[in-house]
Amino acid sequence: MKRILVPTDFSKHAYWAAEVAASIAARTGARVFLLHAVDMPYYGANDRFDEAPDTAEGLFMLKRAKQEFEKLINQPFFKDVDVAEILQWEGVYETITEKAKEFEIDLIVMGSQGASGVKEFFIGSNTEKIIRTAHCPVLTVKEKTENFEPKDVVFASNFYGEAVGSFQAMMDIISIFKPTVHLLKVITPANFEASDYTMQLMNDFVEKTGLENYTLNVYNEMIVEKGIHEFSEKVKAGMVAIETHGRTGLSHFFRQSLAEDVANHSKSPVLSQKMEEVKAKEGAIFPS
Repeated sequence: MKRILVPTDFSKHAYWAAEVAASIAARTGARVFLLHAVDMPYYGANDRFDEAPDTAEGLFMLKRAKQEFEKLINQPFFKDVDVAEILQWEGVYETITEKAKEFEIDLIVMGSQGASGVKEFFIGSNTEKIIRTAHCPVLTVKEKTENFEPKDVVFASNFYGEAVGSFQAMMDIISIFKPTVHLLKVITPANFEASDYTMQLMNDFVEKTGLENYTLNVYNEMIVEKGIHEFSEKVKAGMVAIETHGRTGLSHFFRQSLAEDVANHSKSPVLSQKMEEVKAKEGAIFPS
């Protein structure tokens, strides 16, 4: 763990994300990059983003951003943490994904307000877009968490072969805290699976990953997301980890990502990792 990216709009949710990132950085010696992206309006055909800082509005926004950066960096939780500032005059979503690759970021930590109802279905948030497209793990934070140190982590998965790669990417972060990892598979009527087969999948997963401090759990519920939330509350999870298929476009519109739903509604921080797309029969695999 060398580089952590924290996109910020200087809201309270962004501060909560920055505090969690600082806790991780203090343990690992990682450098924290604070990224603030500004969307400047166009006034004419010749206006360009790289000219925005030279306009009156651009200079005002630049001054205000610098003040907000200084206020954030001076927070007690950033004491003894290596912090860098990034200010971009570009779209928020595009900037985050591009900078994550440019700076070879190991983890993105984002604050999120969450959403529900019509707003959630039709709009979606920048956080959700990053979850399904980022090349590295994304940690979503919705509540203030001082001294982030999860002792119990729930990893919800189907535990098929493709789960191993995404879990290992997240394990680099999970292992920092040496928690008990509760492996969880939620069985629903639509995705029924014999218990012996499920346990065999999970035991094979443990053998392939070399996981040591863990529990195996099969939870029955009508809806997968509900089962994840219920189980996580039961074990008082300090973090939930989950894979995402990273669908975009019409595929994402018609088959909402479970990882995004969990991140949107979970009270605990949610760590997600995009997995490679695999071909499977309809209804035979989740999360999806």
